[in-house]
Amino acid sequence: MSEENVQETVQENLDIKVENKPENADSSLLQEVMAKKATIKELQAKLDEHNTANEKARQKQLSEDGKKDELIAELNSKVENLTGENTRLSKYEDDEKTNLIASIASDEAEAEELGKEKLSTLRLLDKKIATKSPETPTARGSVGYQPIPDISKMSEQDRKKNWSDIIRHYKKN
Repeated sequence: MSEENVQETVQENLDIKVENKPENADSSLLQEVMAKKATIKELQAKLDEHNTANEKARQKQLSEDGKKDELIAELNSKVENLTGENTRLSKYEDDEKTNLIASIASDEAEAEELGKEKLSTLRLLDKKIATKSPETPTARGSVGYQPIPDISKMSEQDRKKNWSDIIRHYKKN
């Protein structure tokens, strides 16, 4: 079966499922969408298996036909591409780890210890620290002792309004 036949079969299966769509409540539509997603994933997995099998068969045929040099060159090219991609992703991961460690660690010893952790662990720690609520609640209004503002800078109305507080403050001192 060729790759085109597999893709046509996949498309036909998707078309059939779309045509049989009932117009019910939202929950039934959601279930239908989820079922279609599962079907699409299954079909994509089958297509990937088929493509892998075709590639292996093609490589075997090249090997049998005595075109090993072409095959070696092709595989070396793939290795070079993947090596470059691996280097790029490793650099990204190292940069990400460095940034997370800098935001989490308070000193060099902590930074060195965190450097041994995986990137996913550091992301989790950073997220937990960011969402951690403050331990002391914020004050709502006047709580406890508050100093009296400078009397010389108060207006006469403010002095009259707060005179009892001003007297009380000076009696305590």
